[in-house]
Amino acid sequence: MSMKKNGKESGSGGVVPPPRWVKTSGAMVGGVVEACMLQPLDVLKTRIQLEGNGLGKTASTMFRNEGPRSFYKGLTPFVTHLVTKYSVRWYFNEFYREFFRDEKTGKVSTFGGFAAGLGSGLTEAVLIVTPFEVVKIRLQKQKGSTNLHYHGPVDCVQKIVRNEGVRALWKGNLPTMARQGINQLLLFGSYDYLKKGVFNLERNDPISSHQSLVIGIIAGALGPLCNNPFDVAKTRLMAQETQAGQTPRYRGTIHCISSIWREEGARALMSGCMMRIIRVAPGMGITFVCVEKVSSILAPPPQ
Repeated sequence: MSMKKNGKESGSGGVVPPPRWVKTSGAMVGGVVEACMLQPLDVLKTRIQLEGNGLGKTASTMFRNEGPRSFYKGLTPFVTHLVTKYSVRWYFNEFYREFFRDEKTGKVSTFGGFAAGLGSGLTEAVLIVTPFEVVKIRLQKQKGSTNLHYHGPVDCVQKIVRNEGVRALWKGNLPTMARQGINQLLLFGSYDYLKKGVFNLERNDPISSHQSLVIGIIAGALGPLCNNPFDVAKTRLMAQETQAGQTPRYRGTIHCISSIWREEGARALMSGCMMRIIRVAPGMGITFVCVEKVSSILAPPPQ
């Protein structure tokens, strides 16, 4: 295995892969579209994990007590978060694929595709996801529309740093790394595998929007099914506010998961899983459609 300087991946149906910036740009467009369409589902998922109620009760309580705008709490950091995260995710997936490209054939094996996704997920967790998720969750967990502790993302960051220290922005980093690593391992590896297995198309071959949407949704659903306990732990760790010298309720990933298991039962570790699938899977379908469409426009295959 080695890295090719030219970044060309031959043997992919004769189609030269687009530059990294092309797919990265498509992913950023997908992040904007996804955030605006699916933000209410993300808010509901967070509330369900923090409060333990079902979807219907959570949604009706929010609508009745806080109004319809409450479903878009944290939209600004969510859009910024998705656009930034997807730019890192797609860029580094393409970057890591180069390490797994065979220098003789120019191809990346199935294992290499999954491994590149894992590396991409771990990278985005540290650089982008954890601090953005901390701010998003602190904003989303607030109830009502008056007497709020945090008045927007900038105010939230300032208060977290002032009261809890800079390291508080990386609360829950380990479960976030586990969640994102598993997510992207399954996401990128499965998407390419399904594109070939279902539609007999190579990775860089053009694909219709409805085909990309279908396999993107399937690939996007696999991660939440496999890593939900880490997502619950991440949410609990990020949501807890601690002052200097104060002992937090959850002292780390393992302690959080074991405490939830002991105090609330195993089902609590799967809370919000269905909401994650409903939110994440269509989001990945939308983003893959945007990536494929932007790639076809900015780097159309030769006729």
